[in-house]
Amino acid sequence: MKTRLSEKTEHEESPALTGEVTAWLKAGGASLVGVANVGRFDDSPTGHHPCDFVPGARSVVAFGVALLHQALYWEGYLAGSEFVLEKNRKDVLQNYFYRQTGYAMVNNLLDMLALRLANLLESRGYRSLFFPATYGTTVIWSFVKQKIPSRAGLFSQRHAAVRAGLGEFGLNNLVLTPEYGPRIRFNSVITEAALAPSPLLEEKLCLGEKCAICLEKCPGAISLRAGFDPEAVWYDAPVATDTDACVKLSGEHYCLGRCLKVCPVARKKAVVD
Repeated sequence: MKTRLSEKTEHEESPALTGEVTAWLKAGGASLVGVANVGRFDDSPTGHHPCDFVPGARSVVAFGVALLHQALYWEGYLAGSEFVLEKNRKDVLQNYFYRQTGYAMVNNLLDMLALRLANLLESRGYRSLFFPATYGTTVIWSFVKQKIPSRAGLFSQRHAAVRAGLGEFGLNNLVLTPEYGPRIRFNSVITEAALAPSPLLEEKLCLGEKCAICLEKCPGAISLRAGFDPEAVWYDAPVATDTDACVKLSGEHYCLGRCLKVCPVARKKAVVD
C-alpha cells in the first residue's frame, strides 16, 4: 500500500527562518534536520495530528542525533576484565553502557534541543510544542504501560522524520536514513511558523525481504504487516513491533540495539561484530 502525502500549504513559506532553524539545530548537535508541512500528516490517527496540539500549526521540524558507532558494537567489550565478572559482562554493557550512551543521553540532547527550539520559535511569535523522547525511564515506561495499552507515542517521531524527508521506514520498524541507516534517534517540534518543507525521500533505502537480516536476527518481536508494496518507499511501517516482547527478549538474549547494528544501510565496518 502506497501512502499519498499531501504537499498543500496555505501560507507563504519562510526560507530564511528555515535556514536559521536548521543551522541552529546543527550547531546544537543535531545530525540531520528536515521540515514537513502539516498537510503531510493528514492520515494521522484521530487526536494525533499536529493541529490537534497546536491549532494553527503549519510545520513540523524533525531532527535526529546519530548514535556513536562503537556504542552499538558492545558485545565483545570487557572480555577478561578484572573489574567486571564474565557472568555480569553483557548485563553491564547492555543495561548500563548502551542504555546510557545509545539511548538516555541521546534522548536528553534531543529533548533539550526541542525545548530550546520551541522557545526560540515562540519568542518570534510562533506557538510551538514538542514531546519528550519516548519512555526513557523505568518509572515512565511503567506509567505508559498502564495508561496507554498500545504503547503508542503521543506524537510519532518516526513518522515526523519520514514526512520531513529524512528517511523511510525499514523492516526493523525504524527509520532508515541515507547517512546513518537506522542508527539515529529523533525528536520534532510542531510550530505555527510556515517553514519551507524538505523534499520527501524518493528512492528506497530498505532492501526489504531480499535482505531481512533484521527479522532474522530479532528473537521474535517484529512481524510483517499485510498489504505493503515491496517496491515503494515506505512512508508508513511495513511491520509491527511487539514492544512488550522486545523488552522481555532483550533481557533474555542481550539483543538491545541489534536491529540497528545489523542493518546494512549506511553501515560502517564494525571493529567488534
